[in-house]
Amino acid sequence: MTTTLATAPRQACGCGEEQLPGLLARVGLFGTLGLALAALVVMILAGWLLSTGVWLLRRRGERAGEAEEAERAADSPGGSLAGFTWTAEDP
Repeated sequence: MTTTLATAPRQACGCGEEQLPGLLARVGLFGTLGLALAALVVMILAGWLLSTGVWLLRRRGERAGEAEEAERAADSPGGSLAGFTWTAEDP
């Protein structure tokens, strides 16, 4: 006995598990959602790690620049003629 959609309206129409994506069929809806959320968390953590690394590198560069400026300021004489140099052509 065969049933059609007209004779049994509440029965399945033949679109079963073979139509679902493979991952959803293997682990179920909650497993798929769990994997998607885990991937999202991993991407967020990777972004935090990358931004922390960039921040540390920039901070290291800024500190090196500050130390270089402090060293240059200590080497140069102070006063109103700080940038003046003598040349042989000056009378």
